[in-house]
Amino acid sequence: MSSFETVAYGPERREDYLRLLRDTRGGGGLSGEEFDWWFERNPTGPKLMAVAQDDGRVLGVASHTPYRVRIGGEVRLVTASVHAGTEPEARGRGIFRGLEERNEREAAAAGAAATIAFASKATQWIFLGPLGWTEIGRLRIWARPLRPRPRQREVEEVEFGPETDAVYEAAAREWGSHVVRDAGFLRWRYGDSPWGYRTLGVRREGRLAGFAVLRDKLHRGKPVSILADLVVRADEPRATRALLRAAAAASARESQALFALPQGRMRFAAAGFVPTPLSLHFVAKSLQPDIAMPSDPAAWHVTLGDTDFF
Repeated sequence: MSSFETVAYGPERREDYLRLLRDTRGGGGLSGEEFDWWFERNPTGPKLMAVAQDDGRVLGVASHTPYRVRIGGEVRLVTASVHAGTEPEARGRGIFRGLEERNEREAAAAGAAATIAFASKATQWIFLGPLGWTEIGRLRIWARPLRPRPRQREVEEVEFGPETDAVYEAAAREWGSHVVRDAGFLRWRYGDSPWGYRTLGVRREGRLAGFAVLRDKLHRGKPVSILADLVVRADEPRATRALLRAAAAASARESQALFALPQGRMRFAAAGFVPTPLSLHFVAKSLQPDIAMPSDPAAWHVTLGDTDFF
């Protein structure tokens, strides 16, 4: 491993962080507004951000975002490895590994039970090799082609609060391990986001039965929509179909396809979704001796909104 040092991120490195994300993602990355939203306003806990430098020059950046995750029925602090980048000419020097090791140590010291990530082709061998992470699985992304259709009358826009909390608690009884979706978290992740999410809800006999969170974006230059989250009461299964129809209708005006990670493949297939070649490589690592991370994908409830790029 070539000589460099890893240090805690400070605000004086903000522009370096933004530049590296932009330069290593083909002009993508985060805007200043997106950066502040993601790192400064997360209500869960302290941000863990690290910088690799050599003689004062920033060579790489990486972070862990804190989430509250229900693992085996118990809510624990878990971090997610996110928003990393390394200067192209510094690759091969162990930059990402060094940053990740620092963030894992800091996360463990802060009491985090585990850490999770969606590994890229460039990082998967580092996670599963020298860093000692566990592969949970490759989660297939499905899509539904879209065509214009009337807006669903039974659907309404909803705000995150006591009603969505009640839906989440009723839905989570049948979920595996998952990021806790209470109103405080959802307001940060979706409501306050510069990414322009929309939240649609369905009622049954006056009670909110479920809600879906949508985002429009460009994927490889084409307009698409993302089903970032779908939360439906366990005792209102028919609301899933209504919300999937509503999501397609709400997205069809601007987008060519609606992408999702299906929870209940038969219901998604019945709603016109089909598997795509795209998948997310889900990996995890325990940071405390009392935690055994579920390694079966079926033991997890994961959505596209759990990532840092959808």
